[in-house]
Amino acid sequence: MPTGGARAIMGAVKERGADMIKNILIGVDGSPGSAAARDLAIDWARRLDARLEAVHVVDSRMLEFPLVAPQAGVIGWNPGAVNGLQQALRQRGETLLRDTAAVAEQAGVPLTTSLEFGHPAQVLADIQSRTELVVLGRQGEHSKTAPDLTGSTMERFIRRADRPCLVAPAVARPVSKILVGVDGSPSAGRALREAVDLANAFRIPLVILTVAEKESDLPRAQQINIEAHCIARAHDCAAAAIPAVGVPAPTVMEKCAETGCDLVVLGSHGHGWIYDRLIGSVAAHVVSRGETPVLLVR
Repeated sequence: MPTGGARAIMGAVKERGADMIKNILIGVDGSPGSAAARDLAIDWARRLDARLEAVHVVDSRMLEFPLVAPQAGVIGWNPGAVNGLQQALRQRGETLLRDTAAVAEQAGVPLTTSLEFGHPAQVLADIQSRTELVVLGRQGEHSKTAPDLTGSTMERFIRRADRPCLVAPAVARPVSKILVGVDGSPSAGRALREAVDLANAFRIPLVILTVAEKESDLPRAQQINIEAHCIARAHDCAAAAIPAVGVPAPTVMEKCAETGCDLVVLGSHGHGWIYDRLIGSVAAHVVSRGETPVLLVR
């Protein structure tokens, strides 16, 4: 008889039905991570026959400095300078979107573009309802020069996200094998659902990983792993099952490298190793330090 965790996984998988991702939104900001995200999004749109939208958000915080303080004292911000900066930021955004459209056109993928104004993470959260997948670079345009300005758009968006979010490192390659982490939680079940659907749509193998933090937890991890594997096979997915013992985040990255996977799928809630936060400590660790794209599923 399936365990409670297995029933949660089965319910999440059945909930998906036969649908697949048909709308993808990509955030564009000109950074290396954004370029990798763009390439991944274009490749996924092509392979899934999905509609693709590129969005650039002009960061309104760049225009929210009302005062300048030279040596002579504090003086008012020049409205003309603000208008000029806004126009320059708009033009830069339009250029980035045109360049993205040109890359998509060369790949044979139709793409629409949108220019927005506001705080990037909040704008993305506000418009996510019009898509099924949001694709972002791990490090944005201000990650090195002004990390406190963005506070990581990616991290802030994930805390607000109710759509799956694909996070790309600075360098990414097309997905040829997927690793999914399961722990018996409903969130892990939804992650398994997405991973099975993607593996079948891409016609690539899936590796199902369950991590026990200590030897005494291994029997339960093995049971969850077997049940998840049975579910994947019931959906005609070419899947392998791997239970492991260790510190969760390093183990996820280690097994990803060992098995040659180039996408990690994780639930953003979980039991134990994916904590009850929108982005748990393990997911955050893998996103920030891993060398492969990570798909986070709420």
